[in-house]
Amino acid sequence: MNSEEREQLERMFHPRGLAIFGAVKRMDSFAHMILLSHLAYGYQGRIYPVSSQDGEVHGLKIYRNLNEIDGPVDLASISVPAENVPEVLRECLAAGVAGAEIHSSGFAETGETQGLALQEEIAEIARQGLRIVGPNCFGLYCPQGGITLLPGLDFSPKSGLAAMISQSGGVATDFGHEAQRAGIGVSKVISFGNGCDLDAVRLLEYLAEDPETGLIAAYLEGINDGPEFLQLVRAVTAEKPVVVWKGGLTGLGARMARSHTGSMGGQAAVWRGALQQAGAVTVEGVDEMMDTVMALSYLKTRGRRIALVGGGGAIGVFSSDLADRWGLEIPTFSPATQERLRRYFPTPGNSVANPVDTGTPVLPLETVQGLLLDVLTSEPVDILVLILLLHPLEVIFNTFMKMDGLTPPPRGAYLQAVLKTLAPLKEKTGRDVVLVLDNRAHLSENLEVEGVAREMRQRFQAEGIPVYPSAERALRGIRNAWRARTRSDGTRN
Repeated sequence: MNSEEREQLERMFHPRGLAIFGAVKRMDSFAHMILLSHLAYGYQGRIYPVSSQDGEVHGLKIYRNLNEIDGPVDLASISVPAENVPEVLRECLAAGVAGAEIHSSGFAETGETQGLALQEEIAEIARQGLRIVGPNCFGLYCPQGGITLLPGLDFSPKSGLAAMISQSGGVATDFGHEAQRAGIGVSKVISFGNGCDLDAVRLLEYLAEDPETGLIAAYLEGINDGPEFLQLVRAVTAEKPVVVWKGGLTGLGARMARSHTGSMGGQAAVWRGALQQAGAVTVEGVDEMMDTVMALSYLKTRGRRIALVGGGGAIGVFSSDLADRWGLEIPTFSPATQERLRRYFPTPGNSVANPVDTGTPVLPLETVQGLLLDVLTSEPVDILVLILLLHPLEVIFNTFMKMDGLTPPPRGAYLQAVLKTLAPLKEKTGRDVVLVLDNRAHLSENLEVEGVAREMRQRFQAEGIPVYPSAERALRGIRNAWRARTRSDGTRN
C-alpha cells in the first residue's frame, strides 16, 4: 500500500467531515440509523446529511449534493438504492472525498448479472482514486476518529491495540460489543462486506503498518487472492498476532457465504492448514475469537506454565486434560511448596500438588491471600488461573448465613476482598493472573447475582486481570495466545 492510499485511509478513519447519503428522515433507513449512531457516539466532526428531502433532521441541515457543502468531507456513508450508488461515488470522487462506505446491498452477493455489473462499475470508480469499503457492509469503527459502524452507537470510546476486519456486519458489531465487555480498547473495526476495493488483503496490509494496532482479528468468508493473503499473514505475524475465523468451510456454509457476500468459501482442512502454516491462530466463533484477543491483550507472558487454583476435584481433572491436550503445562509444585500449602487445609480431601483443589468454594480470605502468595512467589509458573464459583459465593453461603440468623455481607464483598489481594500480588510478582468467574445462579430471585458478575468483571479487568466465564474458555484463550506469540518469536508449530 503506497503512501497516498494510506493517507486516504487515515482520512477515512479520522474524518473532518462525514456525508451521509440516503433517506435520512426515514426512521427505519440505514442512513437515519448511521446519523443517529454518530450523534449518540459523539462524533466531533461535521455531519452532512445528503438527500433529495428538504429541511433538517435532528437539527442538521439536509444538503442536496456535495457542492452545497462548504466544509471538508473525508468520508461518505452511502445508503441509497444499488443502481444509484455509482452516481453518488462519482460525485464523491469529483469532490475530493477520500473514501466511502457503501451500506447498500444488491451487488455481487445476489449472483445476478445486474448486481455483478454494478459491483464492477463501482470497483472501476475505486480504481480512479476513491477508496471504497463495501458494498453490503456496516462500515468503520475507530474510537480515535470518533466514528462508529452501523449500529454501534453504544460502542466504547476507549481506544486500544485490537483491530478487526470482517466480511459480516453482524460479526463486526458483536466484536465491538464483546471488546467493550472484555474491557479491551479497539483501534479499528472494519466491516467490509463484498470487498470490491478494500478487501482482506488491502486491509490487513494497512493494519500491519498501523501504529495504533497491536493485534489483528478477522472474520473472512472469501479471499480474492489466497496466496497473496497467506504471504501477507506470514509477514504480519512476525510482528503482530493475527487471529482468523474462516467462514464458509462446509458445503452449507460456502453456499451461505455466496449469498451473504458473494464469496467462495473453501475446504476446511486446506484453509486451516494454510493459515496455521502462515502463522495465524485459527478460531471458530466469536467466543473463541474474543477469548484469544482477551488473552493477547491482558497477558504479557510468552510462557505456558499454569498454576490452577479452585474448589472442586473435577475442575482440576478436566482442566488438566484440556491443558495437556492443548500443549499447556500444569507443573507439579515442589515438595516445599506443597508442605506450606497443606497448612491451609488441615482436613483431608484437598490436593495441593497443582491443580490446587481447595475443597470448599468459599475459603476464608486470609487463606486465599496466603495460598495465592505462596504459589505466585514460590513456583516458576507463568500464569495463575483462579476459579471462583459465583453461585456458592453469592447465593448458597449467604442463604446459610441467613438461616443461622447472621447478616450476610453486601453482594460482591468477597470478590472485592479477593481483588484487593490479587491486584498487589500481580504487581509485586510480575506474574499474569486470570480469573474464572463461573456463574450458575439461574433462579429469577437470584437475578442480581448477574449484576454482581458484571460489576466484578469490570473491576478485575480494570486491574489487568481478565475474567472468563469458564475454565475451558480461559485455557483455550491462553493456549491460542501462547501459539500466536510463539509464532511471532519465529517458531512455527
